[in-house]
Amino acid sequence: MKYMITVLAGCAAALAAQAQPMPPQPNTPAYKACMAEEGALRPQRQAIARRFHEHEAALQRAAAAQAAHTAAQARVDSSDAAAVAAFNTRQDALNAQSESLNAEGARLEKEQDAFNARVAAGNVRCGNILAPYKVRKKEK
Repeated sequence: MKYMITVLAGCAAALAAQAQPMPPQPNTPAYKACMAEEGALRPQRQAIARRFHEHEAALQRAAAAQAAHTAAQARVDSSDAAAVAAFNTRQDALNAQSESLNAEGARLEKEQDAFNARVAAGNVRCGNILAPYKVRKKEK
């Protein structure tokens, strides 16, 4: 009796596996669409990475400018209204630059999140495609 139950359980598992759709295979329209999508995402990924590096460099320059400005505060004659006004004007400009950089950073993060969501969706659609390296190399 145990043997019969095991056989039935094995048959049920085999039927369940057969009910699953086969993942797209190489040289099918689905595979080609996945490869085309991956190819289209590559330049966008590079552009986002480049803009993140540029933003990081701008943040470092802004931090250096702020540090230099703060260090210069001790040399400002507090009795000279024009010197104080010039210092405050420069501080306002640095603050505005910081706000702008922070807003740009938030926009970049949203763009990165949207890109990551698109990649994740592609991974779900295309993740089960089985392709030998030679086939993948030809498709690129």
